[in-house]
This record gives sequence, structure tokens and C-alpha cells, in this order.
Amino acid sequence: MEKTIAPQQAPGLPGTRPPKGWVPPLGQQLELLGVFDNETGYWVGFPLQLLREALLEAEYLHTEDRIDERDKIAVTVPDASAQDTVKTTEYEVPAGEVWYLNRLNLVTEAEVSGNIRISKFPKVSDVDKKYLGTDQAASANTNYDPAAAGQLGADLRLIGGDKITVVATVTAAGGTTADRKVTLNPYGRKARRLV
Repeated sequence: MEKTIAPQQAPGLPGTRPPKGWVPPLGQQLELLGVFDNETGYWVGFPLQLLREALLEAEYLHTEDRIDERDKIAVTVPDASAQDTVKTTEYEVPAGEVWYLNRLNLVTEAEVSGNIRISKFPKVSDVDKKYLGTDQAASANTNYDPAAAGQLGADLRLIGGDKITVVATVTAAGGTTADRKVTLNPYGRKARRLV
């Protein structure tokens, strides 16, 4: 196969020849982001990070649905469960979706503490890392704002295949005296995944 060099690929000349008939906006010059090398089959000089950042910005702004208490994830600890018993419920973000979560509302009932595990966070002893450093105490209803200082500093972005796990741990010395729940109400939006 013979290597073909178009004028745009010549050394020192990228971006100097716009396509025939194209008129750049007043005061601007056309500059190519990259060229395709026919011999290697790769783009040369193309800053993929620039394209990725632009797609992430577009993805963030494109809302397809709302995420709210209708998407709650709950785990139930049965009556008469002993102290330190741990129960979990896992939810996987559907393939092709991207979620931007801006509030996590965690509700714990009496006798159980709660936490959230996020699969995309680093593992701790081969288990998904907990979102909260310390479990939320029993009988609490707390909002966590991932974008706030001291949290993540941005919305929590989860893509298809990422998992959210709600964890309930029995804290009562005598165990549970009834079925007890820990519920996560995630808030945010679904978007069309571009990256």
C-alpha cells in the first residue's frame, strides 16, 4: 500500500489549507486537530483529551430523566438478627446510562446503622469502599451532597455497570426486635452517555 500525503499532512503545514469552499469566521483561521496516517491507521496529533472533555461537558448538560426517591435502594434486616449482622442490597446502573447524583439521602431505622458502597471507588480489603467514613447512626435521616466541600466536590458520576450498595449493620446489643430497614434515596439525573 502506497502512503498518501495530503497537503494538510506535510510537516509544518497542518491547518493552513481549509477545505475548498470553506470560509472561516472573521478573524479566525482553520486549524486541524489531527490527521489520519494511512500507513499506521492511527490519528496523529489528535488531542483525544480535548474531545473527551468536550463530550463530558455535553453529556453533563443533556438530561434524559430524573433520579429521585422513586429510584430508592433499600435493605431489610430481619427480626431477631444478632448484633453486628450485616445485610446489603446492590443496585447496578443499567448499561448505556450515565447517572449524575447530586444528593444522597440515607435513612436508618432503629437498631441499625447504614452506609453506602460505591463500586468505582478503590477497593478496601477486596470490598467496595464505603462512601461514609463512619456508618450513619441508627434512627437518622441525613442528606449528603457529593458536590459540597468535604464530600466529592462534584456530582457523583456513575456509568452503566457501576454499582451502589446499601449496607445495614445491627447495632442493638440484643439484636433487632422487628424487621429494620436502611434506605438510600439518590437524587440527580440520567443522561445520554457520550464518553
